[in-house]
Amino acid sequence: MGESLKRDSLWMMAGQGGSALLQAVYFVLIGRTLGSAQYGAFIGVVAMVGIASQLSGLGMEMTLVRDVSRDERSFGRSWGRAVQVTLAGAALLLLLVETAGHAWLGRSLWLLLPYVVISDGLFGRLLQVAVRAFQATRQMKWAAAMPVTMSGLRAAVAGLFFYRVHAGLAAATAAAWVGMYWLATAAAAVVAVTALTWRLGFPQWRRVRGAELADGLSFAFSNSSISVYNDMDKTLLAGAGQMEAAGIYGAAYRVVDVATMPVYSLFAAATPRYFRAEGLDGTRALMRQLLRRAVAVTGLICLGLFGLAGLLPVVLGPSFAEAATALRWLCVIPLLRLLHYTWGTAITACMSQWKRTAAQAAAAGLNVALCAWWIPRWQWRGAAVASLMTDGALVVMSLLIWWQWSRRRAVKGRNDAVIAKEVGRASPGWIE
Repeated sequence: MGESLKRDSLWMMAGQGGSALLQAVYFVLIGRTLGSAQYGAFIGVVAMVGIASQLSGLGMEMTLVRDVSRDERSFGRSWGRAVQVTLAGAALLLLLVETAGHAWLGRSLWLLLPYVVISDGLFGRLLQVAVRAFQATRQMKWAAAMPVTMSGLRAAVAGLFFYRVHAGLAAATAAAWVGMYWLATAAAAVVAVTALTWRLGFPQWRRVRGAELADGLSFAFSNSSISVYNDMDKTLLAGAGQMEAAGIYGAAYRVVDVATMPVYSLFAAATPRYFRAEGLDGTRALMRQLLRRAVAVTGLICLGLFGLAGLLPVVLGPSFAEAATALRWLCVIPLLRLLHYTWGTAITACMSQWKRTAAQAAAAGLNVALCAWWIPRWQWRGAAVASLMTDGALVVMSLLIWWQWSRRRAVKGRNDAVIAKEVGRASPGWIE
């Protein structure tokens, strides 16, 4: 298991590394073209759609990973179900987000919503389903290639937008950018779905039962909770009209997300193994293996973020000057994510996704409350402190849930062993 996990992790890290480089190109081009205020408007709408789109898919991509990891014969049925729910959910999302956005966001932000919903709520979700399908069938080379494709296409479209703005053919506004933004995601989704069909076959179209939808809700609420405590602060900043603060904070947070890619890659490779682990001892061994390999590297990443933060305004332009300070505040988040992913994934695989979802929902509620309290007073600084406290609280909650369950299982195992021994002593033929 160790070598295969290492190989799969390396594939995912290679893919995420290539994706990170291309995302850096995309990020720099868009940051320098839009400036902090227009970038803040764009990232605020993207964050809002990201939160809602997690619910629109009803967690079908994660039930696909779980079911296919345990029985690869369920692939066609699981993939078909995920695609059906994603298409229906995207249509509903467009209606709901347009209604809510019109009531909450200003007109300049509301006009961005349809493009971002089509990009991230439809094509982005289809791409995610394809990536999860490759992960579930342990085709990590293909799973790693899909994010690279997405990032490459976005970088290319961002380069075209950069050229058009500096040639006087387009305005340097978020509205002009989203008119092109969705094209890259659409192309990446077509490539991913085509590759998946070629490698693994067509989806099986069947009526989706209510029980199957309910089964995915725990994953959907989990993913939505993650989006809330990761992205709600950007939406609140933009919704409050603090576009420049949203751009500064969003840029720093984007760098943190890219720096966390090795952690994402590790758990993308390890999640199917969590589902296949043999009992408590197997899961503990896997967790120790993951932490032994990742803690030191993640700590170095955090130090690198702190030390290199001063380069942000140099790369993105003077309007992002405060992003360097914001990044130094947020630099420990990759380590916090490593810890709560380690225990949280074990909770999903060994206990119930609902228990992990409950912890994530509590973290989301804490984040929203702190942001609503602190953002009006301290702008991005309030959002940064709220993020740190939220991730820290999630580490503690995940550890306590796992520790309590594993302790009960260990006690039950010892009691069962004692009972079995006593039964053996009482059985006929026992020789003292």
